[in-house]
Formats: sequence, C-alpha cells, structure tokens
Amino acid sequence: MVEKGTLGGQPWQMVLRGNMECLEYLHTSGEYSDLDIIFPEGVCIKAHRLILSMKSPVFGAMLMGPMATTGKQLNLPEDPHEVFQKLLDHTYLDRMDLESVEEALEVYTLAHKYLMEPARKTCLQMLSRDPDAVMSSETVSHLSKEALRDLLKRDDICFSSEAVPFKALIAWGRAQLGPEEEPSGSAVRQKIGDDLLKEVRFLNMSCNEFVENVVATDVLTRMECFHIQRAIDGADLSILPEDTPLNPTRRGRAPKLRKRMKFSRCALRLPGSWAHYTSSSEVVLVEGLSSDATIQLHHMYVGHGGTLNIMDDEGKAIRSATSEDDDFTFTRPAVLRKDKKYRVVFYPRGDVWLYRGHSGGRERFRNATLSFSRFHICEFYIWNPTSS
Repeated sequence: MVEKGTLGGQPWQMVLRGNMECLEYLHTSGEYSDLDIIFPEGVCIKAHRLILSMKSPVFGAMLMGPMATTGKQLNLPEDPHEVFQKLLDHTYLDRMDLESVEEALEVYTLAHKYLMEPARKTCLQMLSRDPDAVMSSETVSHLSKEALRDLLKRDDICFSSEAVPFKALIAWGRAQLGPEEEPSGSAVRQKIGDDLLKEVRFLNMSCNEFVENVVATDVLTRMECFHIQRAIDGADLSILPEDTPLNPTRRGRAPKLRKRMKFSRCALRLPGSWAHYTSSSEVVLVEGLSSDATIQLHHMYVGHGGTLNIMDDEGKAIRSATSEDDDFTFTRPAVLRKDKKYRVVFYPRGDVWLYRGHSGGRERFRNATLSFSRFHICEFYIWNPTSS
C-alpha cells in the first residue's frame, strides 16, 4: 500500500523538481486541499483557496476577502463541472486541452466570469482559428453580454463577412427572450441594446450583404437602414442622425496577410512539364501537403477558373472556393493542422494547360515548414502560423 503524500516511498516534496511539478501534484492528488467545490448533481472537486485566489480577483474576494466564506465548501450551482475542471487545469498548470470550438467557448465564458485573464487568452487563441464557426455555435447564446462584447470588439479575429457576427448577435438576443415574449425585431433589439449593436461594423458590408442579412431581421428601423446603406455607399458620416446605431470604422477585423508564398519551378528547382486537362478533370494541384505548425490558407491563385477544394487525409473537403477567374478566396481560412496531410484538388471550368511538377519539396514560412510530395504551379496566400 502506497503511503499518502509519498512518491516511490519518499515524501513528494523530495521527489518533485520545480514549482510546476509540485503544482501538478497538488492539483491531481488533492494534497493539502482546503476547499471542496460543489457542482450540480453532487459533483465535488478539491482545490486550494490560495491557488484560486492567486489567479482570480473574483475568487480572491470569495475565498480570502473580508466577506469570504469560512467553510470548506464552495457551491457553484451554475457552472458545469467538466468546464470548470478545464479552467482549473489552466489555473494550476498554465495549459489547457481544448478539443472543440464549443468547449473553448464554454471555458472562455467561465474565464471571463471569474476574470481569469491568462485562461481567457488561451481560449481566444483557439477561437481565433475559425471565427465563423465560433459565431455559428449555439454556445454563443449562453455568453454573458460582456463576454460577447469582448469578442465583437476584437480586431484580430477574422470573419469572412461582418454578417457573421451580426447573425450571432441576433441569435444571442433571441436567446435572451423569455418564453412569453414575442420574438419580434424590436424585442430582440431591446435585449441586445444599441451599445452592443454598435460593435457590428456595418460599413464593412456590401449593400447586398446588408440588405440580405440585416434589413430582413427588422432589428433596425427603416430610416436606420436607409442611413446606414447611404454610409456604406460612401456618404459623409457627419450627416447621419446622432442616434444611428453605427460603428464608424471602415477598417476590417482581419489581420493583414504577412507573406505570399509562391510554389514555382524556379524557387524549388523541380523538373516538370505542361499537362492538358478537360473540364471534367479532377486535378490534384498539391499532394501530401503538411506543415509542422498549424497555419491558415486564405486564398490561392491557380491561373484558371473553376472550383478548388482543400481535402483532408480522409478525403473530406474542409474548404471549397469557386472562381470565374484565377483567384480563389475561401469564405473562411482553411486551417491546416500540425503534422496532418492534405491535398488541393482543382476542377477546371474548361480545357486548361497546367504546369505540373514531378517531385515534392519543402518551403520555410516564418516558424512553419510546409512539405508536399507533388505539386502544380500555384500560389498560396497564408496567414501567420497559429499556435498548435
């Protein structure tokens, strides 16, 4: 029988090296725990008052302040215990295993609630990889108004269109309605509030986007829609009524492309030849594409119109783009995960000649190395590598 408080027959303090190892032991073993956190259905997680208070001013007030609870139990009936466990992992270990957008949003919500800034930033790193999926998630409806505002304010989160955060805002407003309340545009507007509505950058929409995604919701009045449409068309903002719920910025949220990488015969010194393809062809432009760091492809230049698919190693299309000319822009950046293999497949609109290489290669991009086993001439426009 292993004696409590020992590792390999010795006191754990003599075995473990470094503060992180000691904190991990305290977290996983519950040694010296002075707090039982009680969740719904009687779930109990052991923790340490001092550790929580060090990382959160909210817990500092709850556990160590003048009005702090003196008992060993702390009841958190509104918090899911699985999500809180993720937050505790980061609190003790400065790391967090997030497996989905929904999970990152749930942990982000609790981190925002308890003012745990490092954990909140960790969640944002994952959320920024696929912002459209974030705003389309049902979990957005459960965010607090302050947490949602924090997401909408950010410049470093790239949406495919400003209609994406607007739709999320409408879904959030509808979720705040009571069961007896009519889900009218004016009722949703009241729940959202003009202060939050102004976080939507309508001036980054086209007139068509504004009409299709905003006007039909009846959240804005007809006169507001008229004035905002004029502003989208370039009217002087100073002539708009002062109460128009309009963010005046015309600056997009997306970070600028840092570098364009061109796969070419000259750069890679690969032998190749021209090949002819018909409109019914499936052309594998790049085979065995992989990266040693997670990156995002924003758009590609092929040289001919058609349809372009980014496929994963299971043959599933993770992103698709169609273009009548030679520039293909993905509605959302295609996220290429670290050490996974992808292929780029092209379906031309008509008969084309494409330059085809016979062997693969690799190319360095900032802190990422892209490798591929076969390629045609095409250009990749790549966002900065994201944290893996």
